[in-house]
Amino acid sequence: MCCQILNAEQLHLYIGNGSSDGISKALLDTDTGVISEPRITSPAVSPNFLVFSKGKQFCYSTTRSKHSDGKSNLGGVSAYLRTEDGTLVFLQSRLTGGTGACHVSLDRTGTCLFSANYGAGKVSSYKVKVDGTLSPAVSVIEHKGKGPHLHRQKSPHAHSAYASANNKFVYAADLGTDSIEVYSLDEKTAELKSVATVACPPGSGPRHMCFSLDGSFLYVLNELKPSVTTFKCDLASGGLTMGKTIPLLEDGVKNIACSEIRMSDDGRFIYAANRDLKNEGRDSISVLSVDGSGSLKLIQTAPVGVWIPRHFDITPDGRLLVVAGQKSNAVVTFHRDPATGMLKPTGKRIAVKLPMWIGFVRP
Repeated sequence: MCCQILNAEQLHLYIGNGSSDGISKALLDTDTGVISEPRITSPAVSPNFLVFSKGKQFCYSTTRSKHSDGKSNLGGVSAYLRTEDGTLVFLQSRLTGGTGACHVSLDRTGTCLFSANYGAGKVSSYKVKVDGTLSPAVSVIEHKGKGPHLHRQKSPHAHSAYASANNKFVYAADLGTDSIEVYSLDEKTAELKSVATVACPPGSGPRHMCFSLDGSFLYVLNELKPSVTTFKCDLASGGLTMGKTIPLLEDGVKNIACSEIRMSDDGRFIYAANRDLKNEGRDSISVLSVDGSGSLKLIQTAPVGVWIPRHFDITPDGRLLVVAGQKSNAVVTFHRDPATGMLKPTGKRIAVKLPMWIGFVRP
């Protein structure tokens, strides 16, 4: 898609949120970290997680709608066309077959979409059509089991799903069951079939994940026990072998819950967000180095200055990291040193209602 170039140092910044206002768009200056005033670009109800297609022509978000009982929320995914000026034009919505849609992702070809439903403990798949719209759900798989945490693990809570590097498998993190569900993927139809259930550390609450650049390692962010667990991936079978778990905080720290994990584009650093549930100023981003063997080492814990850093992302040039402070109703920016991975606050922030997702597109 052809796009008008606004400024070589500006990006379109998209912000998903937990309100009924819709998806916001702003301009981000990658030199200074300054963000323009966000404007609603497409109405939506609780678009708390988004994903763009490879060519950035289409966007997909989680959505919610009221059940006929007027009480429970039905999970959904919506499709949008991105126009030349960056506006998102609504195309279509599909139900996910569960409640609490919290995550969406695309496979490596961009022709299959996956959603995770926290409330229902289900993972759904869809075929993406040429015009960007979605088929009805092809597979809707309900997870089983529970974990040892008395309040957070009474039932399954699917929190994310990602395609493997070779696009043959999908890995789904379930916070409620302390497991990674492994599914085979038929990329022609988007059908998922259960292959294995891989145990995570008890009570850890696996939430989100990222792969090493070659796909041979899977790094799992644990929400309930702030840490990252490394798994070795068998790309032929889809199997996972658990390695070390690296704590992100000191022993005994309570009321901290992790939210998001990202790997830098060069594969040398991993970033993880820690949310202070008590609002005592302990919200932070952990920075970990990744060595040649895939092992991790914690090298920085950077205070973020916002409450509940729900999501963050790194700009394409690697020089900025942008954080969505959900309960501070603010988005803040950090300078990032590509050589060392270290973060330093820019001092720039912008007011946004309940920001829960951050993403960039070059105009």
